[in-house]
Amino acid sequence: MAVFKRGSNWHYEFEFKGQRIRESTRQGNKRVAEQTEAARRIQLAKGEVGIEERKSVPTLREFASRFEKLVSVQCAEKPKTVAFYLAKLKTLLHDSELGSVRLDAIDEAPVKRYIQTRSRTVSRRKRVLSPGSINRELATLRKLLRVAHEWKEIQRIPRIRLLRGERNRDFVLSRQQETIYLAACPDPLADIAMILLDTGLRLGSY
Repeated sequence: MAVFKRGSNWHYEFEFKGQRIRESTRQGNKRVAEQTEAARRIQLAKGEVGIEERKSVPTLREFASRFEKLVSVQCAEKPKTVAFYLAKLKTLLHDSELGSVRLDAIDEAPVKRYIQTRSRTVSRRKRVLSPGSINRELATLRKLLRVAHEWKEIQRIPRIRLLRGERNRDFVLSRQQETIYLAACPDPLADIAMILLDTGLRLGSY
């Protein structure tokens, strides 16, 4: 190890690819200085073969502000959508344990624990939270993780299952809406739509 002391700190000096590397370790302990020099040699060698240092993965709380900014920009014309995501994200972060988990460590275990905690939560109306309410929070978490994957913060997107038992909301077309919808449908979709409307069939019916 080519370390030497100058003043109160140890320095190192070595040659790499014909270049003289001479830097201070900013350490007063010789053993630590030698470890610092070894780490510097490895760093240079990795760069020589195109290996990049893997950056640390942020926690949910650390990544939250970036997600908030993205949603605010992407959904700027839909303030209710922005408010929805920010509210659900705030709820997720209110769980201190989930908020402190690194994004690449969010898998079935922490999500299951979060669901169990939320399932015991009582709403302002003194009712236990419905599966639908919890699913909206899980959907927000899934969207955040997809963004983190697109930005290469995590290497994979974990599978987050939504809760069963959520009540579906049916939307019924008025007569005027039927007319407008059928007029806009090309064939053969118009014929299929007419059958669906006349018979009252729903997606998933059998």
